[in-house]
Amino acid sequence: MSIPLFTIDGILPPFTGTGPGDDPSLMSPYSVDVSEVTARFGTTLGRRRILSGWLDHRAALREIGIEEGFQWLDGSFLEEKEPNDLDIVSFLRFPQGVYTGEEQLAFWDTNIALFDRLVVRATYSLDCFFIPLDGSSEGLVSLSRYFLQLFSHQRGTFLWKGMIQVPLEAASDAFAREQLLLLAPIIEFGEGQA
Repeated sequence: MSIPLFTIDGILPPFTGTGPGDDPSLMSPYSVDVSEVTARFGTTLGRRRILSGWLDHRAALREIGIEEGFQWLDGSFLEEKEPNDLDIVSFLRFPQGVYTGEEQLAFWDTNIALFDRLVVRATYSLDCFFIPLDGSSEGLVSLSRYFLQLFSHQRGTFLWKGMIQVPLEAASDAFAREQLLLLAPIIEFGEGQA
């Protein structure tokens, strides 16, 4: 499924079929790869800066051994407006060797600069939340329900809207970074024009 067009309200639709009970591939979160996100939303210098921060954060997570999981993307970044950041819920598997609750807490504390919401926002322009996939099923369902409800409605208007799901694996991150670099001259020229 590709990323659907914005609705008349400037948001992604919550589904693209005839109703919300259609084929799951036609409903939010829409599963796409990183390069589809950069191609679709890298339309201004500000958006490109945010996307670059997102790619840097994904690379930093892989550097500490987090290679499995997926991310839900949402917020004003996925709307037809100029955003300040990108809202993300990252569903992550801890790296090999990090099994017990004590080991997971130590891993989290050691790498706090990649997980602390305020630090990540200041460093990468991301508003990030993290959900370990290694926890209890009940906890995972509860947190997923919370963030699905939070992310599936526009702040202020409460319009029902769509979001995007991207795998954490690095398969297309390098290509996405190249896309951003190729867009630079076009966007800089376009933004400099009146």
